[in-house]
Amino acid sequence: WGGMINGLFTLRGAWDKLREDPVLKFFAAGVTFYGMATFEGPLLSIKSVSALAHYTDWIIGHVHSGALGWNGFMAAGMFYFLVPKLYGRKLYSPRLANMHFYVGTFGIILYMASMWVAGITQGLMWRATNADGSLTYESFVETLLALQPMYWTRLVGGTLYLVGMIVMLYNLLMTARGARATDGVVDVVVERDLVPAVPWRTIVLGKPVVLTLVVGVLVGATAVVNGYAGTLFALTAVTVATLGAVGASFAQEDGKTSWHRLLEGRALLFTALTAIAVLIGGICELIPVLTIKPAEVANASDIQPYRALEVEGRDVYLREGCYTCHSQMIRPMVHETKRYGDVSTMADSMYDHPFQWGSKRTGPDLSREGIRNPSVLWHYQHMRDPRAVSPGSNMPPYEHMATSRVDFADIPAKMRALRSVGVPYTAAQIHEAQADAQAQADGIVAELKAAGAGDAQPDTQLVALISYLMRLGKVGPAPKPAPAVAASKPEVAPVGAPHEGGH
Repeated sequence: WGGMINGLFTLRGAWDKLREDPVLKFFAAGVTFYGMATFEGPLLSIKSVSALAHYTDWIIGHVHSGALGWNGFMAAGMFYFLVPKLYGRKLYSPRLANMHFYVGTFGIILYMASMWVAGITQGLMWRATNADGSLTYESFVETLLALQPMYWTRLVGGTLYLVGMIVMLYNLLMTARGARATDGVVDVVVERDLVPAVPWRTIVLGKPVVLTLVVGVLVGATAVVNGYAGTLFALTAVTVATLGAVGASFAQEDGKTSWHRLLEGRALLFTALTAIAVLIGGICELIPVLTIKPAEVANASDIQPYRALEVEGRDVYLREGCYTCHSQMIRPMVHETKRYGDVSTMADSMYDHPFQWGSKRTGPDLSREGIRNPSVLWHYQHMRDPRAVSPGSNMPPYEHMATSRVDFADIPAKMRALRSVGVPYTAAQIHEAQADAQAQADGIVAELKAAGAGDAQPDTQLVALISYLMRLGKVGPAPKPAPAVAASKPEVAPVGAPHEGGH
C-alpha cells in the first residue's frame, strides 16, 4: 500500500489533467489496481479466507487484477507516453486512447467480479452439507454447471480488454506511421551533496544495529534455556525491542538525517546488510526443513516408489498439464474428506519430483483416485470422451492417447534420474523396468478387454496414464506385477455410474 499511496500522491496537484491526458489515466488506474491486489493478497493469507478461496476461481480473479490492471495498464501508459516521444509527434488519437482506458477498465471489472462470484460459489458449494452430514452437492460437475454464467462473463470481460489493447496497437502504429525516430535533448541538473560523508563504522554501529543484536541474543537465549527462564528471555526481548524502537524514534533530532537515510546513501553497505538479513532468515527456514524428519516419513520404510509403467504415466500426466486442473492435496476439512477420502500426508508425495499438489480445481482432487474409482474401464472411456461418462464435464477429450505410443525403453533412464534425487530404486528394479512396465500394461489391457474395451493397446499413453491414476492413494508395499492374462472377468463399475471424476 505504500507503493500505491506514493504513486497516487505523486499525481497530487495534477488531477485536473486526468480528464485530458490518457497516460495519467492509465498510471492512476494501474497504481490503484496494484493497491487492490496487494490488499487482497494478505486477505487471502488469513486461514479462514484461504480455506474458502483456495483451489477456486477467486484466486484467478486475484491474479488477473494485478496482471491486467497493474501490469497491463502501467505498460499501456508507458507505451502511450514513449511512442510519441520516440517519434517526435503527438499521439495519433487521444480519443482512441481514452476509449481504450474505459473499455479496458470495464473489461477488468467484469473479469474480476465474475471470478470473485465464481470462487465464492465454488467454495460454498464444495463445503455445503445436509442435516445428516452428507454432501449437498456430491457430484463435482454440479459446481461446474453453476459457474457457466460466470465463465461467459469472464469471456466478455477478457474480450473487452483485448479489444482495448488492439485499439492501442492501432493508435501507436498510426502515430509512428511515416515518422522517424528522433533523439531528444534533456538538460539535467546534477545536485552535489555538500554534507560530509558519514563513516561506515558510524552506520554499522548505529542504534538500530545494536538494538537488533541485543534482541537477537535474547531471542537466541530462549532456545538454550527451558521453562520459566525461556519465557523471561522472550518477554525481555519483546520489551527491549519495543522500548528501543520507541526510544530511538523520540531521540531523533529535528533536521538531522536518520540512520536509515544514511544507510540508503551507502549502496554497498546497504546491500551487505540486506544480504546478511536474508541469509539469517533463509538459514532459520532451511535448517528445520533439512534436519527434522516427520515421524510419518521416518517410519515409512514400506512405502514403495512408482512402478515403471506408473513413472511413464506420471510423465504423461505432467506433459498434458493435468496438474493445472486437478489437485493432489486433501485438506483436513470435513467436506474434503467426505468428497475425496483421507487427509493427504507427507508419505503420499514423498517420491514425487516435483510434487503435484496443484493450485486449482477445475476438476476434482485426485489424491485417492486409485481408491475412490478403481475401474480402469471408467477411466479409459472418460479420457477418450469425458461427457460420455460425466455429463456436463468441461474436460477436453484425449482420444489421441489411445493410439499414441510410449517407448518402454526410455523408462530405465527416467528411473535413474529419479534415483539421483532420492527415490530408492534398486539396480534390479531399473534393470527389469521394461519387463515390469510391459507386464503391468498387459494386465490393464486384459482387464479392459474383459470389460468390453477391445481396442485397448498396452504400449499407449492412455494405458500408462491409467496405471498412474490407479496408483494414486495407494502408498503401501509395492504390488506384485500384474499377470499377462486375467484369470476371470473383473468387476467394474457400470459406465454410467455416478462419479465425481472429470471436470
